[in-house]
Amino acid sequence: MTKKILLAFSGGLDTSAIIPWLKDTYNAEVIAYCADLGNAPDGEYLKGWAKKLGASDFIFEDLKDKFASEFAFLAVRANATYQDDYLLGTALGRPLIAERIAHFAKKLGCDAIAHGATGKGNDQLRFEKSWAYLAPEIEVIAPWKKWNYTGRKELIEYLATKGIAFENVEKLFSVDVNLFHRSCEGGVLENITKEYNPASVYEWVATPEKALKDAVTVNLTFKNGLPVAVNGDTMGPAALLTKLNQVAGAAGVGVLDLVEERTIGIKSRGVYETPGGTLLHLAAKNLKHLTWNRELQTVARNVGEAYGAAIYDGHWHSAVRFAAEAFFVEASKTLNGDITIKLEGGQARVVARQSNYALYDEAGVSFEIDQYQMNKHANGYSKTVCYGPWKAGLRDQKNFQG
Repeated sequence: MTKKILLAFSGGLDTSAIIPWLKDTYNAEVIAYCADLGNAPDGEYLKGWAKKLGASDFIFEDLKDKFASEFAFLAVRANATYQDDYLLGTALGRPLIAERIAHFAKKLGCDAIAHGATGKGNDQLRFEKSWAYLAPEIEVIAPWKKWNYTGRKELIEYLATKGIAFENVEKLFSVDVNLFHRSCEGGVLENITKEYNPASVYEWVATPEKALKDAVTVNLTFKNGLPVAVNGDTMGPAALLTKLNQVAGAAGVGVLDLVEERTIGIKSRGVYETPGGTLLHLAAKNLKHLTWNRELQTVARNVGEAYGAAIYDGHWHSAVRFAAEAFFVEASKTLNGDITIKLEGGQARVVARQSNYALYDEAGVSFEIDQYQMNKHANGYSKTVCYGPWKAGLRDQKNFQG
C-alpha cells in the first residue's frame, strides 16, 4: 500500500537522502515540512530542492513569534535550565516543530511521520515523545535506525545513484540555530583537552577583543513573568529577542561552554551562544528576588529544575510540563516590573530594580528607621528561636566535656 509520509526536512544531507529512501522503501508519497524558528531557511530554495529530491509537496511556516512567546519565554519565566547552566535552546525548538508536523500529518491524512535524527542524540526523543502524545495513531519512521548507511559518504553515493549531486562541505563542527540560541557541537569541539579559537566558533557573541568597550544599559519590562519591552519600547516576541541578541552579543555576553549528559547517557560538549536569553534569565531571576518571598522562590526553584529536565528529555507534551506551567502561571501574577542591566567588560550585572509588587521596603530595612518596631519585638522572638540551640548546647556540654 502506498504510504503518505510527512518528513521534518532541513535540506541537509540526511533529510535530503531520506526523501528518495522513503519513496523506495515504502512506495511512499513524501511531503516535506520546514519551519523558520529564527534559523532563516530559504523557503523557496528548499521547496525546489525538496521537489527535485522527489517530494510531492513542501510546507513552510514562519514560527519565530510563536517560538519566542510560547516556548522560549515560558522557559525563561520558569528559569528552566538543564544541568545548572544550559538554557535549552535546541530542546525548546523541537517540540514546536513536532506540534506543527503532527497538525499537518492529521490534516493531510498521513500514515507516517519521519525525521532525520540519529540514535545517539536527544532530538530523536524530543520528536518521538511529542508525536507519541500528539499523534499516537501515526507511525514514526526514523531512517537512521533502519537503513544500513553509516555516514555522509554513503549518503552522498546513494543520492548519486538517483542522479542527484550533493555538494559535501566539510564543517569544523555542527551548528543548530534558532532565535533563542546558536549551538555548536562535534568536530573540533569534541576534544575537550584543548582550547579552541573563539573567533572560529562564535558568530552571535563578540570575542573579548572585539566586544564593545563602552558600557551599555538595558531596561527590561516584564508582565506576568514574560518580557514585553526593551528600554520602554514594547515589541513583539521575535523582535524583542532579536534586539537582545544583538545588544548582548555585541557586548560579548552570553556564551556557555558545557559538557552535558544527554538523555541516553552519552557525555557531549556544546558551545552555546544565548546572548538575549542570558539577559532574560538574569532579569527574571532578579525580579523574582524582588517580588517573591523565600518560600515561593524555593518551590519555584525545584519546579523549574524539573521543568528544565522535562524539556531536555523531550517531555514538553507531558503532564509534568503542563502542571509545572500551571504553577508558573499562578506564581507569576506578581512578576511584573523592570530590571535594568549594565553590560560592561563582557559581563552583565543588574543595576536597578522596580516593581509595584516589590516586597523590598527601603524604610523597613534601614538602620535609621524602625517603624515596625522590629528591635522591640525581636527580643522575645530571638529567645524563642534560640531555644533549640540552647537546649542542644546544654546537652552537649554535659555529655561531651573533655
